[in-house]
Amino acid sequence: MPLSPCFNSTLPMQALDPSAARAVVPRAASTTLVLRDAASGFEVLMVKRSPHASFMPGAYVFPGGAIDAADADATGPESAAELAERICRVTRVGARALAYAAAALRECREECGLDLGSTRALQPWSHWVTPLGLPKRFDTLFFVARAPAGQVARPDHAETTTLEWVAPRAALEAHGAGRFQMEFATVQTVRSLLPFGGGAVQALLDHAAALADLPPLHPRLKLDAGRQLRGIALPGEPGYEALEGDGP
Repeated sequence: MPLSPCFNSTLPMQALDPSAARAVVPRAASTTLVLRDAASGFEVLMVKRSPHASFMPGAYVFPGGAIDAADADATGPESAAELAERICRVTRVGARALAYAAAALRECREECGLDLGSTRALQPWSHWVTPLGLPKRFDTLFFVARAPAGQVARPDHAETTTLEWVAPRAALEAHGAGRFQMEFATVQTVRSLLPFGGGAVQALLDHAAALADLPPLHPRLKLDAGRQLRGIALPGEPGYEALEGDGP
């Protein structure tokens, strides 16, 4: 199931107390931005979570999910040295690089029926960690990949009910109008595509391949005196350093 580290900052929510929060260990997960060329630029594939899901019901997300034991034991055509150069060094995930990539490939097959081929199809795009204080936390690599030619994406009709190919700007406009539910990290990730939105998929993939460092991004929760969520801060924003949380 898609487990990008997103949450809805507009809904009432109470953060865990500090001791309970520290006991929640982020679970390794992967998600993939599958891209295809379109008439006015590229589109990205997004799947809609079931309204009955316990996690992010009704939200549009990218195909993805938590790493499982089989992913950790996966093998692939890339050597350890290739993975170290292309994924480990850039994302700082160390020996788990193959498991992250294998999970990304598996979740695309399971959730939308797309076989992306080998790990070489994936380029790291970003690295998010769910904020301290939430009951579910994920340490997630976001990959980008070209949609495989000749394949048709289909929802699994279990965890996902439908899917859409959307231009980044159109997705954000629909979200702003209340027609396309996305949560925090998903919105931020879609925004990261805007500088490339009018171009071709290959230009974005080339940019991703040239990225030298993708350290984990640690949002922090803005809480009131009763530990109710009042907002989210990203590194570099005013007040970030004074908030509870992980990361630099």
